[in-house]
Amino acid sequence: MTTSNPLRTLDRRRFLALAGGTLGVLAAGQLSEALSARAAELDPAPFTLGVASGDPDHHSVVLWTRLVPDPLNAETGGMPATPVEVQWEVARDETFQKVVGRGSVTALPESAHTVHVVVDDLAPNRWYWYRFRYDGVHSRTGRTRTMPSPGTKADSMRFAFVSCQSWTGGAYPAYRDLAGQDLDFVLHLGDYIYETSNGGLTEFRRLHALYKTSPDLRAAHARFPFIVTWDDHEVQNNYAADVPGGAGDGRPFLERRGNGYQAYYEHLPLRPEHRPEGPDMPIYRRLRFGKLAEFSVLDTRQYRTDQAYGDGRKEPGPEVWNPTRTMTGFEQEKWLLDGLDHSKARWNVIAQQTIMAAFDYDLGPGKIVNLDQWDGYAGARARILDFVADREVSNPVVLSGDWHTHWVNDLKTDFDDPNSPVVATEFVGTSISSGAGWDADVRAGLVANPHVKFYNGSYRGYVMCEVTPDRWRADLRIVLKGGEAASPAFTLAAFEVRDGIPGAKRIDAGDGLVGRITDRVTGASLANVQVTVTAADGTRFATSTTDTTGEYLAFAPPGEYTVAVNGVGYEPVTAVATVREGVQTRGDVALARAAVRAGTGHSVPGPQSQATASDVVLSNNLLSLAVSAGSQDPQLGAATLGKPLDLAAIGHLDQLDWMNLPYASVAQPRGSNAWQQQTVRSASLEVLSGAGPVASARATGVSTQVADLEVVTTYSVTRDEPWVTAASTFTNRGTAARTFWVGDVLDHDGAGQRSGVAGHGTVTASAPVDFTPTAPWIGMTGSDGQTYGLLYDEPGFTAYACGIWVMSQRQVTLDPGAAFTLRRRIAAVHNGGADDPFAVLADL
Repeated sequence: MTTSNPLRTLDRRRFLALAGGTLGVLAAGQLSEALSARAAELDPAPFTLGVASGDPDHHSVVLWTRLVPDPLNAETGGMPATPVEVQWEVARDETFQKVVGRGSVTALPESAHTVHVVVDDLAPNRWYWYRFRYDGVHSRTGRTRTMPSPGTKADSMRFAFVSCQSWTGGAYPAYRDLAGQDLDFVLHLGDYIYETSNGGLTEFRRLHALYKTSPDLRAAHARFPFIVTWDDHEVQNNYAADVPGGAGDGRPFLERRGNGYQAYYEHLPLRPEHRPEGPDMPIYRRLRFGKLAEFSVLDTRQYRTDQAYGDGRKEPGPEVWNPTRTMTGFEQEKWLLDGLDHSKARWNVIAQQTIMAAFDYDLGPGKIVNLDQWDGYAGARARILDFVADREVSNPVVLSGDWHTHWVNDLKTDFDDPNSPVVATEFVGTSISSGAGWDADVRAGLVANPHVKFYNGSYRGYVMCEVTPDRWRADLRIVLKGGEAASPAFTLAAFEVRDGIPGAKRIDAGDGLVGRITDRVTGASLANVQVTVTAADGTRFATSTTDTTGEYLAFAPPGEYTVAVNGVGYEPVTAVATVREGVQTRGDVALARAAVRAGTGHSVPGPQSQATASDVVLSNNLLSLAVSAGSQDPQLGAATLGKPLDLAAIGHLDQLDWMNLPYASVAQPRGSNAWQQQTVRSASLEVLSGAGPVASARATGVSTQVADLEVVTTYSVTRDEPWVTAASTFTNRGTAARTFWVGDVLDHDGAGQRSGVAGHGTVTASAPVDFTPTAPWIGMTGSDGQTYGLLYDEPGFTAYACGIWVMSQRQVTLDPGAAFTLRRRIAAVHNGGADDPFAVLADL
């Protein structure tokens, strides 16, 4: 070999310099200590990114590595621009005393010096060890295996499936836990990397290298063979075939797709037949584990029809049933159905990306679905599930990722019919590290989707499966803190599918803290109660919300904790719980109805909650309202003080973004930013009465636009009323008359958000429009069955609203020394999922 030796140590300073220069694209300059720690744990150069194996069959397996002494050097990786020879060997033992194969392979610069070796003539159903060598340096030793021969009996199979490993989500403790398991292989269902706006090949290579600097990801690859497929982020979020999912960097989309595919192939253990040609790369394939299981691994991105109705979560029109629409492309769909039809396996697995089960986010008579998932391709889904039912496919199981949350679903040919038979089971795995900002929206919609047998969106992790001819067991594994490398792992729950009986049954309650929250008097189970687990040093380990049965589930390492229980309309409770290793701790709590109160130290539970313990909460037995005593909303800034931040009715969680209550503007608010009026700024918020028949607080301030205008808002709450009264008094302290506009803005930020104006029903306009209310109220609602309202004592105002916010407007003229008081009730009520969610406001 005539090339110069590229080996050199990548020290921590060099790693940080390279990462710091590139991560700005990824996450606005984020560079954590966790990233630094990963740098110190790279494999020996030039095998810094470790080794991997994949796509095993009964006689062969793919081995992978990359020569890259400087892994974040995006241009060369620290290698010369010339081919180099790499040696490999495979043995039946870890010490390589029983070598069964060795050879050499050329690593080419045009392939980023990556290596793919297909080792053939191996014995079936056996473990092997492998390694690479270059210029006298060995890689770490990897472990891999072959599958049992087709048609032969296999008593059991253990594997894990994973997905969605955003680098900015933190360390990979889920992989650390996975690498310690006893598995036959790992199935990766996509989002191996997350793209940036840069669609160049060099950038995609940089991202793959960056992700593999994780020691836990490299350990998992070295310990088990991987079977991989992609989703969207390997190229661009929500792309569909040749239709981009966003603007990118201006280059033609198919060029971006080709670059993403090229880097994906280069950095994963795929067989040569999957090598891309330009923007095309065949990746769907079928693998068998003896007679026990057959896996159809799908590609639901490269061939799909573009998302209907512009994508997103929307009402599904007839287009989702259009028979010309497909998630997989018709060639792949036929391949899938033919394979299922001819399979002789006991278990038939469809390994794919997005959730196949239907899910309606709207609790009312309408529907809101995710059009990027199979709900947006309902006709294609029906073709597959109808075929599975008609052909009586043996034990169909669908494995899915994408949505960063754990699910167990019954799959049916008709999801709208509760009596429709279950034809298959779907397990959806949570993410390795990617967050789930939609968790609250899903939880709110569970009551409308009875085929969802289990859901949890609070944790990161993976799913571990143990399969025998008689049963399929799935353990939903989680890590307590996805951003901490050493975070402990637990089993959230375990489910079982029996041979010949579609549908999963829960068989194990899992680890952690569990319990049921009930009403002390009636014994009724309480949904949407927040349970928080905190250590003695103040570290919050877990926050859980009760489901419709009142059950909660939270996790913490062994130790003693304070458990705080907080439900709207109930007195908060704290208790001490001791968690023991391997033992589930149960803590049932009965709550008493809340007294009337106003003060600090409390909170309104919910996904949109912004208030802290220093803000003021007014509450009674029917609702809770948090008013800022110092917390700032990013949109209101310093004008947040004295304004409502959080609001929820009994049995519900906060879905409020904020209320701009009140504003006082010289000009009538107009345009798309009218809602962000910062024209009243309070100097203080004081509690006038902390308890009793009436609890109250007062915000005192001025208008920032209307000269000499004092603004004082008094909030008060009494028992048995689903509202807080708010009276804002505007006083002209100047010597000249003042004319100005006053009113309030209501902004709901939960799923299915929509506005309402009396006499005009639901407002869906994308741009704000003027309305004349037929009754003195405006409101907002979402898909959680909760309606917010501002009910005014006097008419005489107009409403200005679009689909995502609503405001009242009235013009006032005050002489010197004169005052005007705007009185309204801030209401939060359950609407019962009525066709008209705002009808409840007319009854208050």
